[in-house]
Amino acid sequence: MQIFRTLVLAASVVVLSSFTALAAEQAPAPGNPLSRMWSAVEQAPAPNDSVSRMLNEMKATARPAPPVVDSRDARIAALEKQVSDLEQQLANRDRELAGLRGDLSAEMAKLNEAQRGLMRALRPEVEQGNITVDVNNERLLINLASSMLFGSGEDQLKPAGADALKQVGAILKDYPEYKVHVDGHTDNRVIQGALKKKFPTNKELSEARAANAVKALEEGGLSAASTAGYADTKPIAPNTTDAGRAKNRRVEVRVTRS
Repeated sequence: MQIFRTLVLAASVVVLSSFTALAAEQAPAPGNPLSRMWSAVEQAPAPNDSVSRMLNEMKATARPAPPVVDSRDARIAALEKQVSDLEQQLANRDRELAGLRGDLSAEMAKLNEAQRGLMRALRPEVEQGNITVDVNNERLLINLASSMLFGSGEDQLKPAGADALKQVGAILKDYPEYKVHVDGHTDNRVIQGALKKKFPTNKELSEARAANAVKALEEGGLSAASTAGYADTKPIAPNTTDAGRAKNRRVEVRVTRS
């Protein structure tokens, strides 16, 4: 409001100055109302130059208006940064994936090497169908038929079964970075008669067979292995036929990284 008043005052001074110049060129007759106005103008004090100083100061201190930023440019810049960040994240993921693929290839190479060694050492049993050796990107699995390892209802290893497991232990000892798990499995036939005193259920029988299998592996050179007995809870064939039950009676040796 003070600035507005100052500007009005400045304009008034300009008007009065113009009026004074006009009056000087053509003075009014005495007694004329214009003459009286003229006299008042002549007697008025000279205009103060504070208004001029204020205007000059305002001009000196005036700052240029900030540049107008186009909001579209700002949005585009933000989107471009997001794209750049995502591209960087994608590049990092690609490097991680390449590393994982390399690790997986190395793991598979070791497991395949172990598989080839087992196939050579156990060729007669493999050809007879008593042993299978399977490998994938997660584990090496050695499946040994119970008919080769144990007598009916027994947990003590047959000589041929013990020899086969010792050969397995001799090969697996060369891969100490892997863990070995030995699992015992049975069919679904209930244990009966005198055998029931020693093995109340198939679970106890499967656990005992797994434990004795580990002893043979250790005799072959394997340092350690975990054991578990699953009885008939993990069949690989129907228990409705003799052939199916024979497949389910087995010992599995699993070789994994963890």
